[in-house]
Amino acid sequence: MFRKALLMSTALTLGTLNPATAGGPVVVEEEVEVVEAKPASSSGALIPLLLLVVVLAAAASGGDDEPVAQASDVRLKEDIQRVGTNHLGLGVYQYRYKGMDGVWEGVMAQEVEVMHPGAIRALPLGYKAVDYGKLGLELKRVA
Repeated sequence: MFRKALLMSTALTLGTLNPATAGGPVVVEEEVEVVEAKPASSSGALIPLLLLVVVLAAAASGGDDEPVAQASDVRLKEDIQRVGTNHLGLGVYQYRYKGMDGVWEGVMAQEVEVMHPGAIRALPLGYKAVDYGKLGLELKRVA
């Protein structure tokens, strides 16, 4: 019996029988919902700069005998609305270039690439341009 009392007092002294301190203090935590983080949208200033680089690269690539291709990649555009189909079977769209003023009417490089791959030019950063001259079409600013 003396041994049992000694073990009990030792356990109480060391805190092993005290539920509040056994293994350290008890901390109740709320469950946290894990949500996939999305990168901050700094594209507001980046897109116009990239578009300018792409457009200048397209203009610089045209020589005297080589028509200038227009940056026409769908990733450079917003507010895209199909307004018709041209005689080549390509969709005709009205859109805005991201971060720039004006409404334009033209084709999408990704569609042209499927039906008329010879009218596509590769631009820096993986963007695509359309050689409207090879298609007998023109890019129009409508507003």
